Amino acid sequence: MLVTSTDRAAAVIAEMGTRRAGTLTITIGTGCCESTAPFLYEDFWPGPDQEPVGEVGGVVVYAPEYLRTQYPGDDGVVLDVNQELGESLSVETELGCRLILRGAGFDSSQEPQVCAAPAGPPVLRPVVGELPEALRGIRMR
Repeated sequence: MLVTSTDRAAAVIAEMGTRRAGTLTITIGTGCCESTAPFLYEDFWPGPDQEPVGEVGGVVVYAPEYLRTQYPGDDGVVLDVNQELGESLSVETELGCRLILRGAGFDSSQEPQVCAAPAGPPVLRPVVGELPEALRGIRMR
């Protein structure tokens, strides 16, 4: 697996290097909700199955084995940034942006940075089916 970056992502990572005193690392594939999203952390300790898969401006990029096996050899992904923010512990969000992954060869320079939501009220669909017997009457807190 090979991870590279766009110039925009490299600039964001370099800027965070000037704002943080600790060692920066990037990890891919460890997010609980975002699964394979890249995270830029300060003083992160990689897990036992994490190995380096690239470097951006002196910042090592780690990925776990399950993800590395999906990209054999020099096949890989590109780190990029966008302005869409979600909840994250990734330190670049302090700058109002978020690291993302792109496929190799993808050029985001002409892409919009915001997703357009369809106009009008949301489409509500009825729930179909029944709960399994084991879950009926269960009390959840």
